[in-house]
Amino acid sequence: MSEYEKLYRERKLRVETAVSGGTPDRVPNCLLVGTYPLWKAGMTMAESMVNHEKQCQIMLEFYRTHPQLDTGMVSNFMPAAKVLETLQVKNMRWPGDPKGLGVNNTYQFIEYPTLEDGEYEEFFDHPAEFWLTRHLPRTVGLLEFTKNLDYYSLIAGGTQELAIISPQMIPVYEKLLEAAKEKQRMYSIIAAYEEKLRALGVYSIAGGGSATAFDMLGDTLRGTFGMMPDLIEERDNVKRALEIFVKIHIQNSLDFCQATGSKYAWVMLHKGFDNFISDKDYAELYWPYLRQWMMALIEHDIVPVVYTEGSYNTRLEYLKDIPKHKAIYHFERVDLKLAKKELGDIACLMGGFPVYTVRYGTPADVDEQVKRTLDIMAPGGGYLFSTGYSLEDAPEENMDALLNAVEKYGKY
Repeated sequence: MSEYEKLYRERKLRVETAVSGGTPDRVPNCLLVGTYPLWKAGMTMAESMVNHEKQCQIMLEFYRTHPQLDTGMVSNFMPAAKVLETLQVKNMRWPGDPKGLGVNNTYQFIEYPTLEDGEYEEFFDHPAEFWLTRHLPRTVGLLEFTKNLDYYSLIAGGTQELAIISPQMIPVYEKLLEAAKEKQRMYSIIAAYEEKLRALGVYSIAGGGSATAFDMLGDTLRGTFGMMPDLIEERDNVKRALEIFVKIHIQNSLDFCQATGSKYAWVMLHKGFDNFISDKDYAELYWPYLRQWMMALIEHDIVPVVYTEGSYNTRLEYLKDIPKHKAIYHFERVDLKLAKKELGDIACLMGGFPVYTVRYGTPADVDEQVKRTLDIMAPGGGYLFSTGYSLEDAPEENMDALLNAVEKYGKY
């Protein structure tokens, strides 16, 4: 057995022991390094969305030179700029895009309704037609022509069918092919470097990223400003949509895990944090569909990783309602003592360390905060150390202090 294979098995055992609620040899360091390695190497966010090979090389080198980390990934979740630009995506901005977003910004989602007021019934009655003639042209500039297609004529084989294969459509299909090839190229490079990362002995708890049913409707189709009135005025339609989206959420996660072999599936919670929606709405419209997704994954021996964005102190009571030691709850901001008390014997806990300490504090501040965090979270096991959200930039001496402190204070 090679040194790296031995290291991989040690890290895998360390993480899986914590995930199952046990006490490993030390606290696993599962830091979400984000785009910090790229920033440190002087690579702009704009370049990272174009030069996939270089981006992966930088990430791989970071893990090679920082053996304190138990888990990692070479992807930084930045999509391919060429795909976004070729498709003329309307609901995203990205660093260095034609509209002039700065080259060191992260990409941004532009939220607006693609299911407009009064269109619920159309969406429910004819979902394929709605996707083709409403959602696509409202989000993808290259496919704006689809808003004029007659769906039934397409099915019946009339002149509309001929329209989609007319010579005027050749440039559109060429652009689609161009975008597809670029996406395939990016994924192929990432997959090759994930194998190299595995060969370095780095374990992975990556599992894609998804949104729960409530956020699927609120983020994309209705947007926040459309969704909030719907909770009062269109509540039955909201529930009807959530019943559809939870099935999609479950199937997408299962398909991803089957295709990649991942035993982890992540969900990022956007609209469930404290006070954003009422407790009544969370209990009726948010948690039941999130729990349904979690239970489906658990039944398939997949670990759901629930990434809670924002403060999550008032939602902890709901998160207890799952089988013990089958899930990971990652916190951006939470009362650590309360989370440990309420959930410590229910699920593996992760995160909770403030990013602002790494970005703006001193090495001494970082060291002190790591000790404070681990004094609360480490006892009894079942904890993966990480920051509340992914890093972007920080003084190098603070990163060193962070990694050294986790190693120093993470012993049982």
